[in-house]
Amino acid sequence: MADSTQTVDLDSTIAALQGGITSLPPEAAVGAIESWQSQLQGTEIAETLGQLKMALEGSGTGGSSIGGLLSDLGSQTTTSAGTVTGDAMSKLQQLGQLLSQAGSSLS
Repeated sequence: MADSTQTVDLDSTIAALQGGITSLPPEAAVGAIESWQSQLQGTEIAETLGQLKMALEGSGTGGSSIGGLLSDLGSQTTTSAGTVTGDAMSKLQQLGQLLSQAGSSLS
């Protein structure tokens, strides 16, 4: 998970989450989710991203449900950081933390 496209996506995803999860328009969130799903096809993270996308697109989905999925993604992302080295590792750790924090804020 360390090619240049993913590094740019990591940076933009981190920046978006640092702005606050509730400041993200749902359409932008869904677009980012689709991009990550495509890059991470066949992984547990891609599966969880699919669930999050469905939750965001569904009407009446509660924040606690989305919060739980974000927390799961945070944990999965932090775990995957252990499989890479260098700058990507620290970015994945940061992203995992931000996702977990976002999940906690909605739960």
